[in-house]
Amino acid sequence: MDAALAAAFFAAAIPTFVTPGPNNLMLMASSAKFGLGRTVPHMIGICIGFPLMVFIIGLGLGEVFTQLPWLKTALKFAAAANLLWLAWTLLGLKVGEVKANERPLKLHEAALFQWVNPKAWAMAISFVALVVQPGPGRVTTLTLVTIGCVLIGPFSSLIWMVFGQQLERFLRRTGTERYLGMILAALMVVAVVMFLL
Repeated sequence: MDAALAAAFFAAAIPTFVTPGPNNLMLMASSAKFGLGRTVPHMIGICIGFPLMVFIIGLGLGEVFTQLPWLKTALKFAAAANLLWLAWTLLGLKVGEVKANERPLKLHEAALFQWVNPKAWAMAISFVALVVQPGPGRVTTLTLVTIGCVLIGPFSSLIWMVFGQQLERFLRRTGTERYLGMILAALMVVAVVMFLL
């Protein structure tokens, strides 16, 4: 990968990693509810699952959507329904209140979630289309893109986890902790709307 392509990748990747999306909002909600330590497996699952998804799509899975365009639409609406259900479950969330059956996502659950995450699909396909050129160096370039995703992912994830923790502290300090669930649910709905448009 030459310097211009690397610069193009990082210029596209950093803002898309850091902007709101299902992964970031779920990390924020998890760290607000369960704390940073218990959210780390969720973060690691994303940081492994998304680059793996990029690599697999780069090897050719993205062509499935070209051949079966209805599959992309079906996946998009299935993911939206899942995220709206998550928003609904967040509505009753209160600071410091964790029910006996509630827990953060496990590593493998967060990794598998990437396959129904509309932002992850959009990012993976965009990165591959932007940087990976056909030809003999294709797999090498794809590997470098995957490594780039591995490097950027923890940085963006930690930003949202710390933001969730700080939001929880702010709400507790101001006595508005009962609104945490509504705030997180509203952010999740906004993310769904953005990806359905």
